[in-house]
Amino acid sequence: MVQNREILNLAPSYQRRKRWDETKRSHLIESLLMNIPIPPVFLYEQDLARYEVMDGQQRLNAIRGFFDNEFALRGLVKWPELNGRTYAQLPSRIQAGLNRRGLAAVIILTESGESPQSALEIRQYVFERLNTGGEKLNAQEVRNCIYASPFNDMLIAIARTPEFTSAWSIPPKEPDEPHKVSESLMKNRLYSTMADCEIVLRFFTLREFSRFKGGMKKALSDCMISMKSLSKNECDSFAKEYTDVLKCSISVFGGTLFRLPNRRGQLSGRHSVPLSDAVLLSVDRLSLSKRKKLIASSQKAVSHMRKRLEDETDYKTLVGRANTRASILERIDLVSKMFDNILQGA
Repeated sequence: MVQNREILNLAPSYQRRKRWDETKRSHLIESLLMNIPIPPVFLYEQDLARYEVMDGQQRLNAIRGFFDNEFALRGLVKWPELNGRTYAQLPSRIQAGLNRRGLAAVIILTESGESPQSALEIRQYVFERLNTGGEKLNAQEVRNCIYASPFNDMLIAIARTPEFTSAWSIPPKEPDEPHKVSESLMKNRLYSTMADCEIVLRFFTLREFSRFKGGMKKALSDCMISMKSLSKNECDSFAKEYTDVLKCSISVFGGTLFRLPNRRGQLSGRHSVPLSDAVLLSVDRLSLSKRKKLIASSQKAVSHMRKRLEDETDYKTLVGRANTRASILERIDLVSKMFDNILQGA
């Protein structure tokens, strides 16, 4: 059942991404080999004999991945002689023993919800309750769970586009995602924590910042709520607007996009999310003709950005830790004025 994707959906929209590395997955397999009891998984019955996982995603992904020979065992303590072996490389007797192991499951039936909407709300509610005792979800993972919608799907899709992954040095999208994820992608912090999706969400939140009250964290959640009823066509339009802004930004700044100065003063250091907010929102404010002029002045833009980041006061404004409403708007205005100065001299 675990290997049958027609029966079991291991990646419903409200679930977190895969986080377990090969060592942690290997330890689970070792527990199964030793017949150590594994906590039950919770499933929701979508339809007759069709289920989606609500709690236990990491465990089930580890089991499915091992049976599919996606990884070799490593870090085993009691069975070290099996380290380096995939499922196919195990002795036949050990394979047979592993095949006989069972995993308890608690199934929540479709009838629990009176309508598709109420059923979704029940799944999300149960998911929240079940995950309070496990590895704590971060803010974006919670939003992904609670506010499942075409808009949320759009955030995830944008974060896996070639433009976005290239700009943020995230391994590119693979054909079998999300069912099969490479080790390098699992180790990428932006991907594994859904911080990439939050970066995209920040753009749409700051676009309408005046509509939302409170700090940035609350504004991000309020934006998800306000966008929850958008249709897929509306989300497709938003996605194109974001991609156009990002493509323009890439054309202007190239490999220096969103990057801070290194020790030699070159813009090849770490990425900065606050800086990305300022750049993207400032480009978004420009007309198409002004964007073309800015692209034509790309060398000047990179030079101006380097000078801003070399200035101590401007650096604190652009990438400082302050995340107040005033500081966010100030850094966007700073980059917007920088673009205006460049365009006036173009």
